Amino acid sequence: MSPEHAKVARNVRGVQVQVGRMIFPLDDGRLGELHFSGIGGADFGPSQQNTVRKKLSNKYEWSILDAPETEGWNAEYCTEEHGPTNCITGAKSVATGTEPNDLSNTQPSRRRKVEEKQHYLHVNSHQSDETEPYNFLSRSIGLNFHMRVMHADRSLFLITDNGLTFEYLNSNGIWLWLRHEHTTAMKGTLGSYIGSLYLVDVHGNLHIRERNGDELLWINCTAMKKGRHVASGSPWDGIPGLLRRMTTDDALFFVNKRGRLLQFTVALRKFKWKDCHSPPDTKVAFIVDQEVFRRNIIFVVGRNGRLYQYNRITELWHGHYQSPHLILSRSPGTAMRPSPLSLAGSLFMVSEHGGLVEYHFSPQDGWEWVEHGTPHRDVTLVSAPGPCFDGSQLFVVGSDGHVYRRHMEGRTWRWTSHGHPPSEPAAADDQTCATPGAGAHHADGFSGSCDGKVAAVRPVPFSGDAVVFELRDGRLAELRRPPSAEGCGGWEWARIIGTPSSACMTSYWTAVAT
Repeated sequence: MSPEHAKVARNVRGVQVQVGRMIFPLDDGRLGELHFSGIGGADFGPSQQNTVRKKLSNKYEWSILDAPETEGWNAEYCTEEHGPTNCITGAKSVATGTEPNDLSNTQPSRRRKVEEKQHYLHVNSHQSDETEPYNFLSRSIGLNFHMRVMHADRSLFLITDNGLTFEYLNSNGIWLWLRHEHTTAMKGTLGSYIGSLYLVDVHGNLHIRERNGDELLWINCTAMKKGRHVASGSPWDGIPGLLRRMTTDDALFFVNKRGRLLQFTVALRKFKWKDCHSPPDTKVAFIVDQEVFRRNIIFVVGRNGRLYQYNRITELWHGHYQSPHLILSRSPGTAMRPSPLSLAGSLFMVSEHGGLVEYHFSPQDGWEWVEHGTPHRDVTLVSAPGPCFDGSQLFVVGSDGHVYRRHMEGRTWRWTSHGHPPSEPAAADDQTCATPGAGAHHADGFSGSCDGKVAAVRPVPFSGDAVVFELRDGRLAELRRPPSAEGCGGWEWARIIGTPSSACMTSYWTAVAT
């Protein structure tokens, strides 16, 4: 027995607050009260005087209450930012056996909750997960964790195909490639925290690269007490252009090859590993978002293409509603929030068919799926969604090697093509925009094997006004939004960056980090 559109947490006992009233934790972090009709719910305290003369109903019903750690599951929540009035909202009474509302009149591109039995994914064998090879994981790490920005507009790390670690560093106004040598080849960059970069090597060991005074150090986190091997990590280190909020319980989250979510506490350098396991009916493929969209909530996509969340407070897994016909690509996602004080926001992911998918939350309507499709009939998305800017636009890479921006104009979503440097862009449905900036540096005349189209690698934000893409020939390209730029959303190609791993012969400075 569970409330409509909710599920009672497993292996957690309920509490009786009064005869005929029981409180149970739900797996999404809310509380569910099972009570007799007329004597329970948020409107009634532990005793009730106005029903003494009334014969109590023997029919049970559920009332659902938001809790602070849910941070606005279906209603506002109680924090200092949102004010004390939110502490008394969010109650919803649901009689047992009630049928869900008919949502057949929703827009075609939106998929809402239809049946309770579809809202939660029950345990099954999923034997394909057990026997599935890990080739997709190995391929995806290089595509999704190839680059990481350490300091905005100043330091970017790149992992080459042969496992070398390079840093693109601005030293006294001069850009150079700095090589960080290690005895083991690296696989990807999985996170950063207060000047420390977290990388995974080809054996699954997690390493920290950091500076201690004038000395650069490598620290093997897997070699620590109860250390774990990892495969992938969180896609983002925060919102571009905004300072990251530090707390005394900060942690980074990773996924291992067995599909389990791992927590590594990093606050105050009190390093500690914790196994958060996985959803009951599948293994974790990738982390979609870690605490950018919701504090204390880690969203993941399972190997079955379904969306789940892990609550750091309750340590409970929850499976989100998803149409059986909507299967997500096994890749990271991007969180979009209009402001840190707004409860509304979205998670953007890619479907297995290469279309852009949004999972949107608003305090008025709750959660809903929105399918944005593709920029053009003949173009699909070939990488995980790129960074989000201003809470209203994000970048993706198309199968044609072009960059597309999905952005909000007023209340309408639009596609804009930014092409690829330096060639002219292909047409998009709404708008094309690939004009190079006034100071742009292009690759015309370079020798070697050069291909200026954009590779199927997840782009990264270089700052609050710049995005870095990898080109098919191994070079990097920067799309920037100068303060004085007008039109095309202010975005223009700024430069192409030669890399040590590119087959396109370009000039660059290199040095070895010591």
